[in-house]
Amino acid sequence: MVKTRVIVAIVTMFAAFLLVSCSKKEPIKTAEEQKAEFDKAAKATRENAVWGEQVKAMDKAKDATAVIGDSTKQTEDALKKVDEQK
Repeated sequence: MVKTRVIVAIVTMFAAFLLVSCSKKEPIKTAEEQKAEFDKAAKATRENAVWGEQVKAMDKAKDATAVIGDSTKQTEDALKKVDEQK
């Protein structure tokens, strides 16, 4: 009984090592390939019938937040200049 379990365990470990060693490994991608893949996935997401409109709305909100941040920085810089002139 114990001998059978040991043999089964050894065979199972051997099979696991064989599967791991023979598995296909993906080649390392260059930065350009990764960017192209990311852009392709982003485009597919925006064209998706279910989620596309929400993603586009989030992009618009992100752009608006960036504009507000830039204008806030400009306002703070202008206020600093005014305070320095006093």
